[in-house]
This record gives sequence, C-alpha cells and structure tokens, in this order.
Amino acid sequence: MVKKIVESWKVDDSKPVVVEKYDKVAVKNGIDDMLRSTFTSKYDVTETFKTRDTRLVICFVACLFSGFGCLYDYLHPFPESKMILAICSLSYFTITGLLYVWEWFVEKGTFFEGTLRGNSMKLSSYIPRYSGDYTITGESIVDGSRQEVKYTKCISTWLDESGTILPDKITKEAELLYQGLFKSKSQ
Repeated sequence: MVKKIVESWKVDDSKPVVVEKYDKVAVKNGIDDMLRSTFTSKYDVTETFKTRDTRLVICFVACLFSGFGCLYDYLHPFPESKMILAICSLSYFTITGLLYVWEWFVEKGTFFEGTLRGNSMKLSSYIPRYSGDYTITGESIVDGSRQEVKYTKCISTWLDESGTILPDKITKEAELLYQGLFKSKSQ
C-alpha cells in the first residue's frame, strides 16, 4: 500500500517544466530539481539525505521540548508548571536558533547530496536579491581529494520565452558539473 502511494507521487519527467519566469524562487527550484533528476538518472548518483535528516532531528528535539511543556502544563496547571514551561520555552527557542545556524552555515543552499562509487558530492545554488544570476556550487570528495566547481550564469540561459526550463541545456550543465567534480587526478 505504501509503495502505491509513493509511486503516485512520482513526477512525470516527459512533461516540460514550466515556471513563471519572473519568479526567481520558482526558477531556482525548477533548475535545482532538473539538475537533481539529471544526476540521479543519467549518472546513477545515489542521493543521500544526511543534512536534511539532521535538520529533521533538530526540529524533532525542539518539538519534544514543546510537547513536554504542553503535556506538563496540562497535567499540572499553570502556577505549578511555571518553571517547567520556562525551561521548555527557552529550550525550544534555543534549539530553533540552532536550526537557523545549521541552515545558514552548514546547508548553505544545498539542494542535492549524493554518492557515486564511494565518492561524495554536494550541489548548492543561490540567486542574489535583485539579480538574475544563478550561482551553482558543486563540491566533491574523490579518492580523498576535495574538488569544487563554481560558476554563475543568467537564469535566462536555461529558460525560453514561455518560462519552460530547457532540459538539453540543463543536461549540458550537469555534464560540465559532473566532469569538474569527478575528473580523475591524472587529468
């Protein structure tokens, strides 16, 4: 039953991805999704979810503090539960602050993490405010050596006039990223 539900969530890759070309967030997410699907399908990179799982654990711990505070307040009404509520509230907001620090300094716009034959890779992207430049950063660790590829292009490079993301251009960019991230040391 769960397998049927998951299968119903799959995206039909044969349909073109159309976004509002003036909505930079939608364009960024569309390009990110196409790059992710290209790396997983064409290059057989296995997606890993370490940073997202860590974010979920941080959120879960914050919710545990919040839930415990609510439960304790329900079982022992307010004057008695004042100290526990204060501790749980401060803990919740501290952990939420830790979550923001995690997102800003560790995730840094990461939209894809994966492994290929024991080598790891990470892709992140960024579009500055009031700019149409899409910056993609790829990092990989191949046989113990760290490699990084970073370049910036205008988002119109991957869109046509109607806002359709062009898969052939995305595939070319993915090829450049792949070659830059997984080139052998001898090259």
